[in-house]
Amino acid sequence: MTHQQILDKLAAGKLVQSIDEDLSKLVSDAMNIQKNDHPGQLAYFLPKLMLRWNCVLLADREISMNYRHKTVLALAILLHKYGFADQSITDKAILAIDALNAGVVLSDDFYRKSNDIKAFIQAVPVPLKKRPSVAESMTFYRGEDVISIQMEQKYYAAYIHYIQGVNESPVLEFYDGEFDQVPSLSELEKLPARGAVFNDGIARISLYAVNGLKFLPDLAGQIQLISACVKQKPANEHLEKPDWLYTLSNLFDMQRTIKSMFEK
Repeated sequence: MTHQQILDKLAAGKLVQSIDEDLSKLVSDAMNIQKNDHPGQLAYFLPKLMLRWNCVLLADREISMNYRHKTVLALAILLHKYGFADQSITDKAILAIDALNAGVVLSDDFYRKSNDIKAFIQAVPVPLKKRPSVAESMTFYRGEDVISIQMEQKYYAAYIHYIQGVNESPVLEFYDGEFDQVPSLSELEKLPARGAVFNDGIARISLYAVNGLKFLPDLAGQIQLISACVKQKPANEHLEKPDWLYTLSNLFDMQRTIKSMFEK
């Protein structure tokens, strides 16, 4: 039995692909930054990964339990594939296998091999010997989309000005607002852009080209489309102009950017 054979039994190809692409990026960065420190690599990327995928696992909105079970099981299998394990995720994955079987959600083959799958993901994973390859950046979002980004229990909104490259990376600008739920377009129309404040204390127009902002809808539920074809951009005349077009970023750098930009 291989990781891919187990993942195929989940019948959730795009969900698996989305987690896999997130992990390949994070693990590659962790192996580059933390070098041979395997526990340090896990400590580096797991909080970033779970800040995103907890939007499914801990969602307070309607997401089916079957989807949550498949998500945590896919997380456990893919972590194992990349040479890592987290006891909490593994324990939840074991319970998810039982729940999926009780609901007769997956195939008879999955049911028959459940004990083997449990033993497989509980075995000590083998660390990778080299950094994994990272998927080419592409996106299904479009210019003039307005999106919501969830960070734990808070929501932030951004306007996509255009797509950098050939369907590669959305170039977005944040609205100056923090919300307790996904904001409406009418709420955002009243808000200016949020600039980034640099070491000189000056707030400047700040656009970000975000790699990895791919699936629409977002399989992790972290990104939600508020509206498309929005002509009205967030006003940024109150901000200084920067000496650059945009900052290169990705889904996980974006987490740090939001924390920094909106810290009280």
